[in-house]
Amino acid sequence: MNPTNAGCDLLCICPHTDDAEIALGGTLALLARAGRKVWVCDLTRGELGSNGTPEERWREAAEASAHLGLTGRLQFELPDGFVDVGAPEQVATVAAVIRRLRPRWIATAPMPNRHPDHRAIGALVEKAAFMSRLAAWSPDLPAHRIWDGGALLPDPTDRWQTEAVLHVCLEGEQADVLFDVSSVWDKKLAALKAYATQFEAVGERRPTMINDPAFLEQVERWARARGFRAGVSHAEALRTSAAPLLSDLPQERWT
Repeated sequence: MNPTNAGCDLLCICPHTDDAEIALGGTLALLARAGRKVWVCDLTRGELGSNGTPEERWREAAEASAHLGLTGRLQFELPDGFVDVGAPEQVATVAAVIRRLRPRWIATAPMPNRHPDHRAIGALVEKAAFMSRLAAWSPDLPAHRIWDGGALLPDPTDRWQTEAVLHVCLEGEQADVLFDVSSVWDKKLAALKAYATQFEAVGERRPTMINDPAFLEQVERWARARGFRAGVSHAEALRTSAAPLLSDLPQERWT
C-alpha cells in the first residue's frame, strides 16, 4: 500500500489497558511528539484484573493517553484471559480496526510474557494483518469505546496492507529496532502513574506482580539495559520479520 494513504503511522494493539504504556510508552510518546499519528487499541476491558473495575481502568487509560499525546485510543470487548488466534471473531475485530486506521506500522506490546493473552496477541495480530489484505472478506467493527480526547475513526477501506508488524522484545530477545526514548521517559512515567489501580498497592487492593514497586524498577532496568547497548540512557526494543527498503543511508545511526 502507498504510505501516503495511511490513516496513522503506528497502531499499538494490546490485550489490556496499561500494556502499551508498560512496554512501549516511551516510543508512543516519542513518535507523537514528532507529529506522528499514534493510536492504541486495547482488545479487552480487563474485567478479570485483580484490581480496578473496567470503568476505572478506562478512565486511567484516558489520562495516560493524554500524557503520551496519542492521536486516538479504542477499547473492545474481547474476553479477558481468552485472547485466541483461533477465534474468527477476534481476528475479525483486529482486521476491522486495521482497515479503519490503515497503519503503516503495527506493534504489539505485551510485556512481560506471563499472561495467556500476552502470549496469544502476537499471532492474533499477525493473522489479522494478513486477513485485512483480502478484499473478499469484509468484517464489521464490533462494539467499542473510543477515547473522547482523541480523534474519531475514519471510514474503512476495502483492504489494507501494513508495512510491518512489530513485537516488543522480551528480555534476552534480539532487537531489530531500537527507539531512543531518553527524552520522553518522564512522559512514560507519567502515563504509568495514571494507572493508580494497577500500580499502587494501597487500601484493600490485592497484591500483584505489577503493584510491587520492584516491577516498575524492572521496567526501568529493561530500558536502561537496551539504552546501554545503543549508547543512550533509555531505549525500547522491537523485533520484526520485515526489513526496510532503502534508497540512501538513513540519518539515524546503527548500533
